[in-house]
Amino acid sequence: MSEPSRIKEGMRFETLKTAGAEGLAARLGRLVLPQRQAVDTPNYFAVASRGVVPHLTPDTIARHGGLSGAYMAMEDMVEKSQKKITKIPAVQRVPTADGKRLHAFTALPSSSITILGPRRVPPVKAPIGNSDNYIQIFTSNGFQALRNPDYINAIETLKPDIAIPLADINYGQETTPQAKSIRRMCERTEEWMSELHASVDLDNLRSSNTSIFAPTLPAPYPMQWEYLNHLSEDIVDILSGLAIYDVDILPDLVNYPALTPLARLSVDSPASPHDVLRQISLGIDTFILPFINATSDAGVAMTFTFPAPTGSESNAGGTDLLPLATDLTASENKTSLEPLTSSCTCYACTHHHRAYLHHLLNAREMLAWTLLQIHNHHTITEFFAAVRASIASGSFEDDRRAFQRAYEADFPAGMGTRPRARGYHFKSEGGDEKRNKPVWGRLNGEEEKEKKVVVTEKLRANEMETPLVPGADADAADLVREGFAEIDINKAQAG
Repeated sequence: MSEPSRIKEGMRFETLKTAGAEGLAARLGRLVLPQRQAVDTPNYFAVASRGVVPHLTPDTIARHGGLSGAYMAMEDMVEKSQKKITKIPAVQRVPTADGKRLHAFTALPSSSITILGPRRVPPVKAPIGNSDNYIQIFTSNGFQALRNPDYINAIETLKPDIAIPLADINYGQETTPQAKSIRRMCERTEEWMSELHASVDLDNLRSSNTSIFAPTLPAPYPMQWEYLNHLSEDIVDILSGLAIYDVDILPDLVNYPALTPLARLSVDSPASPHDVLRQISLGIDTFILPFINATSDAGVAMTFTFPAPTGSESNAGGTDLLPLATDLTASENKTSLEPLTSSCTCYACTHHHRAYLHHLLNAREMLAWTLLQIHNHHTITEFFAAVRASIASGSFEDDRRAFQRAYEADFPAGMGTRPRARGYHFKSEGGDEKRNKPVWGRLNGEEEKEKKVVVTEKLRANEMETPLVPGADADAADLVREGFAEIDINKAQAG
């Protein structure tokens, strides 16, 4: 029952080539899951919000997307408080022939892989920390507690292709956590992994075609070596891969031969292609890339290629560094009939031009972000295909350094108006203004607001007469009729 090969009959990962010495190096591989299209690695998965890749419908993904799979968060599937569940969520009741409820509910193409994790990527910062029994998740009804038994039950019910178990990770910390907090994080995660190992039946796990990717923690190696040792010796029989929350731990994984051949999924979200290449050089196989959605929402089209172009090209600013993308709301794109990228073969580039996208963004048409998502996901797909070819030819490290010398470090910010904010946009910092400004407002609303500001300032400076306090014998109806406590804003402003 404890042989690792039993689980690997469900999911297979094979390392085809390593770009360098064994251990810390880029590697070429192939990820095969039952009933799904094989994924050549390095590769990436799209980020879904509430089961949907933003701006892309399932038929659009099947026709133009070509996505290997999508990452989904358990917090998007929770409809009621865990303390008082009044009904079973719809995702757990959807009918399906093979039991893959998550895949059926989201209507992804049959070839796409579904990945289930506890929280979104990137997650919303919780107002309070986790406890020994649960983590904080951000649902449609606010923050709630997600307990490990409930999450294990969800994995068994939804049957995703890949499941990332619960981990005690506090997101959004501005200061380095204390050693005591890190130690507690490692101990809790180890306990939750042991609970998962004791709860699941190996035969059921194998028949459900659900692969477990154990989390490695964002903690220094001396603090989590016992946890990694526990994975290597006691939990490895149910593991098919590792979910890497901090890529700095990768050099130390060579100390665990049982964990080294497992597939590696990066949850340490890179911010740019430069970060992606760095993580690939450290041995990451698959990625979750939230910057694709963020770039599309900003009205920015990716223009980079790998390997970097040769020659004396320069960007519009006259510098030697090429931009990673172009802001389609910029004035130079207003009349440009060029495709988003000259060499791109995606639907957006072969059927439309920059001026059309510029118009759509200015008009806030939904089609703008759909076309940008198609283009940007296609660009990333071609980027990873070129990376795999580079590793196969043995020139990856040289190509990576050339790419770093050729392109700017970050994407342009994008000056256009974003689409209406949805769940994956929100953060929980206090004092934030409303993300979605009201479309309709009062006539002359700004003028009324300015008048009220003037009156408030005059009252504060004692430049206006404050209405007197009425006597105890005053009649309320008479006071209202005479306009008690009312201020003529126009008169006050003129004064």
